[in-house]
Order: sequence, then C-alpha cells, then structure tokens
Amino acid sequence: MNGIRKPAVILADSMEEYVATPDPYKEPPKSKLHIQKLVQYAQRVGKKIEDLTAEEILQFKV
Repeated sequence: MNGIRKPAVILADSMEEYVATPDPYKEPPKSKLHIQKLVQYAQRVGKKIEDLTAEEILQFKV
C-alpha cells in the first residue's frame, strides 16, 4: 500500500474535472453536496467525515 486513499465517492461529472488544477481566477463550481448537513450528520453519528460510507455521503447529494 502506498498510503494514498482512494475517495469513496467522486462527485465530478468527468474525470478531467476531478483531476484538473483549479483556476483561482474563475468562479469555483457549485458544491454537489450539502456540506453543512453532512458535517452535522457525521457529528450526530459520532464518525469522522472520511469514515462515512459512500451510501451515507450520497444522502446529501444535491
């Protein structure tokens, strides 16, 4: 194992969007998750966000 964790869920529409370097002069893309609700859920169940399963994360997809 090389120490790099594969993300459980990739919410990008394409792989190019996922691996592309962000342009600081452009407006960032809209979030595809309700981040605040995801954090509240993780706190409520007593887990860290990185320990949530893909099914748990996808509950908060926009």
